[in-house]
Amino acid sequence: MTKNIYTFADLFAGIGGMRYAFERHGHCECVFSSEINKHAKTTYMLNFPENKERADHIFNDNILNILTKNIPDHDILLAGFPCQPYSIAGLRKGLNDERGGDIFKKVIDILQIKKPKAFLLENVRGMLNHDQGRTINYMVDELKGCGYQVLPPTILNSSTHANVPQNRERVFVVGFMDPSKASAFIFPPKIALKKTIHDCLEVNQVDSDFYYTDRFGCYEVLKDEIKSRDTIYQWRRMYVRENKSNACPTLTANMGSGGHNVPLIKDEYGIRKLTPQETANFQGFPNKHKLPDIANSHLYHQFGNSVTVPLIKKLANKILKALQDA
Repeated sequence: MTKNIYTFADLFAGIGGMRYAFERHGHCECVFSSEINKHAKTTYMLNFPENKERADHIFNDNILNILTKNIPDHDILLAGFPCQPYSIAGLRKGLNDERGGDIFKKVIDILQIKKPKAFLLENVRGMLNHDQGRTINYMVDELKGCGYQVLPPTILNSSTHANVPQNRERVFVVGFMDPSKASAFIFPPKIALKKTIHDCLEVNQVDSDFYYTDRFGCYEVLKDEIKSRDTIYQWRRMYVRENKSNACPTLTANMGSGGHNVPLIKDEYGIRKLTPQETANFQGFPNKHKLPDIANSHLYHQFGNSVTVPLIKKLANKILKALQDA
């Protein structure tokens, strides 16, 4: 593959997971980013300091308040747009929720006006069956109406497609302005999961705040049920669930707030929840990624909302290969 430089816009950028994936190739350059969450912006700016001089332009908070004409021209549009309207855990309002409907209309507006060569959209798998499939069919029709050849929306799992020990299914929608590029694109195939949870867990004892003790009401239940060091458990408010897939369950944005679905492990020092750094590892973030000095609950939220970087890298490679080789 040649070293052509492709530009991309990073909408709903979060903490930069998609940006890491596309910039890793050395021939992609981010020209625009947008993120509304102030804590995510703190993390993003810490890790991409070259944006500080353009902070007012790059982070104009709400993408709906940014005039499309003021967004720089770009070759690839990236949008891991908010999943709450389509998530099983959410209200499932879909396009009737402003986070879904208005935001998707903004994506369409950008595609119509800026006409990038390709786009990559990411969301929860629940988007596929929302409103008995009518929502995704409408979205695909709208994307096609912008002049794009749209590949069938496809579910990929971090554990089966990127050798990352997290069971995380997401739906991806890819489109190209040039039909020949679309014909040249193929989604990443399944590969064997060779890594285990121990590849993502910290080796040394972590801070005592992460460990459960008898001061927690659920401690006796946890102590009785959590036996293995080779799996991750979840506290499900009333009982303990063992994940036997040799992978971490899907990380969620609310895992730092206690209660439902908190990932738990047993190490030689006791029973504890994952650290923020471990959640970064389970999302495949590079070692250079820095964690800002903010509350752990915000860090958990960020990684639960983020993408699995190695999986996006595979998609980036396929998109760039189609753009360059077709």
